[in-house]
Amino acid sequence: MSMRSARRSAVCRPAILLATLVLASCAAGPMRMAGRPGPARPSERPGTWGTTIALYEAPLYGPERPLARIIAERRLPLRDGKLRNARILVNKAQRRLELWAGRDMIKAYRIQLGWRAHGPKERLGDQRTPEGTYFICDHRPSAYHLGLWLAYPNSADARRGLGTGLIGPAEYETILEKLAAGVCPPQDTKLGGAIILHGQLPELTASLARKHRADPSTLRPGWRPGDADPTAMREFQDWTDGCAALFNPDIRELYEFIADGTEVIIVANAAVTKPKL
Repeated sequence: MSMRSARRSAVCRPAILLATLVLASCAAGPMRMAGRPGPARPSERPGTWGTTIALYEAPLYGPERPLARIIAERRLPLRDGKLRNARILVNKAQRRLELWAGRDMIKAYRIQLGWRAHGPKERLGDQRTPEGTYFICDHRPSAYHLGLWLAYPNSADARRGLGTGLIGPAEYETILEKLAAGVCPPQDTKLGGAIILHGQLPELTASLARKHRADPSTLRPGWRPGDADPTAMREFQDWTDGCAALFNPDIRELYEFIADGTEVIIVANAAVTKPKL
């Protein structure tokens, strides 16, 4: 599987916090459950899309093995402090982000997606997460803690947009030029933009920070006030406008060790790979 080029639609705006704890991305409007998906594609497992609820599986997604420790234990090569030969696979149906180093999957992360997670992103405001081959085009602080920006739209998205009339020839050429230069393409076309891997809603972080400061024993060692503990959560829901949201400690370690230019493949579904320990 090769990985390389993306970005996003709709402006990140705060969403309403659910009582059952949820993580967020570019969150949208009032909370609501995503619409019931259409028929499963042949590549998708039956039932996968029946709910937006994703259960936390500690053996695969736990914070017990920080990425820095994995890199040190396995002596994985770094360049300028960033992981070499890194690739990212986003499995939408499984709500899972896999980090690969060469041929090995070294760590998996739980994610939340857009309100309408089923199906690829097509246009501005459709609240979908794109599917295809993208790359990290920028590291930026975010209202949602930290953000790794994807080079969306990619060339395939641009061709589709040109064919359907969403963008014109000049916009199409500009997108291709930016992608060829390895930088973020325009984010203000009708294809949408601002597709980001990022952290939690500020409202959630602020609420947990008050709890942690009132009772420091509730904070995991080495974490910051406001960090949610995934091992304490039973379930959480999609609620972004198309971004992929992670727990704050997870986005921090990806932000630290993943370089601009790292390939990111986003698929509807795929076989789940166990991390190589």
